Amino acid sequence: MADALNFEHFRRSSRLLAGAIAMSIVAVPSAFAQGGQTEVTKTVPSAPAPVQSAPAAPAPAPDAKTVSPIGAGPSWQAGVAPSQPAPQETQQGELDVVTKVNEYFNKLSALRGTFIQTDPDNRRKEGRFFFQRPGKVRFDYTAPANLKVISDGRYLAIEDYSMNTSEKYPLDVTPFKLLLSETVDLAKDARILGVEQGPDTTILTVEDKNSDTAGRIRLFFNKADMSLKEWIITDAQGLDTRIEVANLEENKVVADNYFHISATLGLDHDH
Repeated sequence: MADALNFEHFRRSSRLLAGAIAMSIVAVPSAFAQGGQTEVTKTVPSAPAPVQSAPAAPAPAPDAKTVSPIGAGPSWQAGVAPSQPAPQETQQGELDVVTKVNEYFNKLSALRGTFIQTDPDNRRKEGRFFFQRPGKVRFDYTAPANLKVISDGRYLAIEDYSMNTSEKYPLDVTPFKLLLSETVDLAKDARILGVEQGPDTTILTVEDKNSDTAGRIRLFFNKADMSLKEWIITDAQGLDTRIEVANLEENKVVADNYFHISATLGLDHDH
């Protein structure tokens, strides 16, 4: 009897053990499967970097208008008065400077030399210039500029040979006419806007008393001999053009045809 009970107990224990083993066999793959899901890290591809478009190419700069070194042109007819100091009562010291400037120009029948021109947009040009009183002017620009600015005593022309154009203006609209007249008398014909004295330089700023002439001119002289060294002209919009001169030769007259305005360019019109 005892043997039968022991055998039955052994058989049940074996079944329980077999069931437990079977369950563990089933559970192990599930655990590994779950473990695989938790152990394996999935690399999520990062979002692609936004494509940066190339910066737009700058628009080509428009062709700069030729600026006359003594005034005249579209900006001189804009009808906008430049900001400027109000004329003050001229003091004796200032009158002495004006007298010296008058004397300097009145002793010159002609003046020539080299120049460097800096336009309002900081573009630089250079070449040779010729003054011949009364009223005649010529500026020959060196390459790459293919320009000539010329006055025959009555008109001022801006001749652009690269564009085959010529623009012509009355000389009377330029403030520089004050210095090209047959007799220079700034005390009579100009408003004296200021006189400045530096260690080596005297500066005189004037404008034409004629209300039809826009702009002003600021003249720089070597203090020692009152010879011209540069000037700045300011147009009707308040924009400055600087002309620096060097290698000056006085009273070397050239033939009148040297100041002849061309009539053969593609566009030749008056303003």
